Amino acid sequence: MDPTGTLKKPLAGMRVIELGELIAGPFVGTLLADNGAEVIKVERPGRGDVLRQFGPLVDGTSAFWQVNSRNKKSVVLDITRDGGSSALKALIGLSDVLIDSMRPGVLDQRGLDDATLRTLNPNLVIVHVSAFGRSGPNASRGGYDPVAQGFCGLSNLTGDRGGPPMRAGGAIPVCDFMTGLLGAFGAVLALLQRKSGVVSIPAVDVALYDVAFRMIAPLIAYYEATGTEWQRDGNHSLGGAPTGHFMTADEKWICLSVQNDEQFARCARLVGRPQWTADPRFETLPGRTAHRDEIEAWVSEWIKTRPRSEALASIEAAGLGVGPIQSIGDMSKDPHLAVRDLTDVDDPILGKVRMPQTLPVVSGGAEHNTAAPMLGEHTHQVLSELLGYSDGMIAAVGNPAAQ
Repeated sequence: MDPTGTLKKPLAGMRVIELGELIAGPFVGTLLADNGAEVIKVERPGRGDVLRQFGPLVDGTSAFWQVNSRNKKSVVLDITRDGGSSALKALIGLSDVLIDSMRPGVLDQRGLDDATLRTLNPNLVIVHVSAFGRSGPNASRGGYDPVAQGFCGLSNLTGDRGGPPMRAGGAIPVCDFMTGLLGAFGAVLALLQRKSGVVSIPAVDVALYDVAFRMIAPLIAYYEATGTEWQRDGNHSLGGAPTGHFMTADEKWICLSVQNDEQFARCARLVGRPQWTADPRFETLPGRTAHRDEIEAWVSEWIKTRPRSEALASIEAAGLGVGPIQSIGDMSKDPHLAVRDLTDVDDPILGKVRMPQTLPVVSGGAEHNTAAPMLGEHTHQVLSELLGYSDGMIAAVGNPAAQ
């Protein structure tokens, strides 16, 4: 509790240095900042993080930047110069966590390999975020979400049967965000190790490739056991029928997923095919999966004759897993989202909008967020208060021409 009696956020008092751009590594910082850590984002002079210009823009600033960089402090340092490098080292010495999502080897070239970092701060938790990890033949490669998806086989499993491979999540970099989640989890695990008295805390090594592969790993085991490669199959689940997306009479879409025997029996009665429950082809989950085209052709026709509201109501009444396929506009009006995941903010760039609440939800915690920082907004504050730098020293470390 703080002096006002408000429950502190779980990571209050922790200081994090964030080095990196775009989403995967910085999302580690986002999650730690949302949960109370002081996250100091170090940005290059002039341009800053390219995320500031990534994706849909509002008045020249990325919505992804404004939402995902909240609660952070922006410090501009030219770490290619001695002055900026010295300031970075000093900040690392005063911090609990370092997030490194620069291309593998860049920090080593700057004289900041893990051994040196341990010298600067023996208790430092180091989180390395990269495309392919710090070991293996591809360790030195850079890459982004779509590249990692291609390498690990996820894209090959995404798309329609017989069609081209596609990127899972479309334009949304799902593996970037999942890597950020795993990186934050790794940081918290390492902090727990430190708290328990572990003297030499191993660095956290998290990669987009690993995260993407982990989702499809059982299919490698399946292939090695059977010699059969699982093939992409549109919106179907790995098993069960009917599963997928279905159009309604008013040309809207719903998602239906029927898995176990009891659900299938209820579905059969609902769509006017009670005889399916006595058909030996549909008796088991694998059997229904093998004959899903026949099942789904009938279910698709049944759904197509009903407007979405009616189809959803009937399927929900039967106790089946179903929901609408919602657009961003639909989501903005979704009453569940309003209660569960959004909080009102008055953002200096976006205006009065709603942004996601802190995840995971910890009951009793206060929800207070600061806006995403302007480039270098906190340079003077951080360097003067933490390092005791003069105005002249501060001007020099962020300005290549001054060194």
